[in-house]
Amino acid sequence: MMAIGFMLYGFVVHPMMSFGTVALFLYGVIASIIGLIRYQSYVWMYVLRLLVCLTIPVTNLLMYFATIGGDAREFDFQPMPLAYNLVFILEIIIIFLPEIFLLIERKREIKGVKWMYAGMIVCVSILFWCTI
Repeated sequence: MMAIGFMLYGFVVHPMMSFGTVALFLYGVIASIIGLIRYQSYVWMYVLRLLVCLTIPVTNLLMYFATIGGDAREFDFQPMPLAYNLVFILEIIIIFLPEIFLLIERKREIKGVKWMYAGMIVCVSILFWCTI
């Protein structure tokens, strides 16, 4: 209950984190489901994006909790470090990357798309967990 209260309070305090998280989550889930139906050859990419979409609210909530500072008498928020902004930007890129790959592959074939996408997800995860 307390976590839900903090999250709702965070929706007011950190609009970039909260509204961006909701928008990314909804877009990623809807686009992944549509992609799973339309493109059977890229199932792995849409399943990976669906997993990333499910972890985005958790990672952004942890980043939100990491910006809380002060003590019991003085409850304030510190500005987000550059690494958190970088994680958030890379999350946005990862969510839109399957559509970018599909647009590029209409003109020419890309070798190793699966490994590039999985590598991006691993890099963002390592960056996030090293900064917390």
